[in-house]
Amino acid sequence: NTPEKLSTHHGARAIAWLVSQGVPFSADPEGPLGLHLTREGGHAVRRIAHAADATGKAIHDQLLGAARRHPNITLRERWMAVDLITSRHVQRLGADEGPPRVYGVYALDIDTQRVEALASRAVVLATGGAGKVYRYTTNPDTSTGDGIAMAWRAGCRVANMEFIQFHPTCLYHPQERSFLITEALRGEGGHLKLPD
Repeated sequence: NTPEKLSTHHGARAIAWLVSQGVPFSADPEGPLGLHLTREGGHAVRRIAHAADATGKAIHDQLLGAARRHPNITLRERWMAVDLITSRHVQRLGADEGPPRVYGVYALDIDTQRVEALASRAVVLATGGAGKVYRYTTNPDTSTGDGIAMAWRAGCRVANMEFIQFHPTCLYHPQERSFLITEALRGEGGHLKLPD
C-alpha cells in the first residue's frame, strides 16, 4: 500500500477508530487521515501511524481509560488468572454432567493472596505467548505461557507453538536486561554502531 491508499486500506478503519478514542497519533496535515506516517524495518513506503516514539503506551493508556469508564467492565488490577473453571471442576462438586464448557476463572488477588472463583457466561483468553521459554528473548517477562497452559488444561487444541516472535532490534547489555529499540530506527535508515 502506498500512503495515498491508506484511507482505503482496511487498517485505516482501525486507526480512525483509535483516533476517535483519543489516541494522540502524531499529526501531519498533508498525511493520510491527517497523520504522520513512518517506516519500520524493511518497509519501502511510509505506512506506520505512530504517537511520537511511545505508540503502544499511547494506545494502552487511552483504551485502559475507556475500559475504566465503561459501566459494564470491572477491572481487577493486581489479579492473576490461575486456571479456568471447567466442567471437570463443577462435576467434582456434584453438578450434572453436560457438554464440556468453561464457567469462569480462578484468579489470585495478589494483595490479599486469596484465590477466588469468578463465574462468567463467556471467557476470552488474551494472555500473550510463551517467549520466556527462551533464556535470551525480546519478549516481556510476563510472556510465560500461562494462558496457553490454561487453555490446554481446559481441552483446547494448541498449535504452532514453535512460532515465537523475536523483535529484531534489541540492545544487548551483558549486565542488564536487553531492551527493545524502536523499529523506526531501521525504518528511517538508522544504524547502531560501537563507539570505535
